[in-house]
Amino acid sequence: MEFTERSVLLLIRSKPFGAIYNFEGWRASVGMFGMDHEPMMLFMGDGVLSVLKGMNDLPIRMFKMTFQSFDGRICVSKKSLESHNITPDELIDGVEILDEAGIGKAFVENEIVLTF
Repeated sequence: MEFTERSVLLLIRSKPFGAIYNFEGWRASVGMFGMDHEPMMLFMGDGVLSVLKGMNDLPIRMFKMTFQSFDGRICVSKKSLESHNITPDELIDGVEILDEAGIGKAFVENEIVLTF
């Protein structure tokens, strides 16, 4: 069997605290680079809390730095930001804000979707 690079969308919908799902999403995203895949992270729902500048959870910070060092694409739902009353100024640097059309495009362009 031949290995093929894949484009992978990691959909993070869970809060960055109280459960391990969010953390595991970050960890999986970094692991994708080691397997030569092209991961893209998309934060929706409560997952948008992960990309706040004030997020100070050490494991998430560590994976965030590693993901960004590989030029990973981190995106967030505009609608989710609005529903949480979060402004773009409150986000970490390098986060792309996607409208509904952009989110639809992300789902179409990626071969695999993993949800956390």
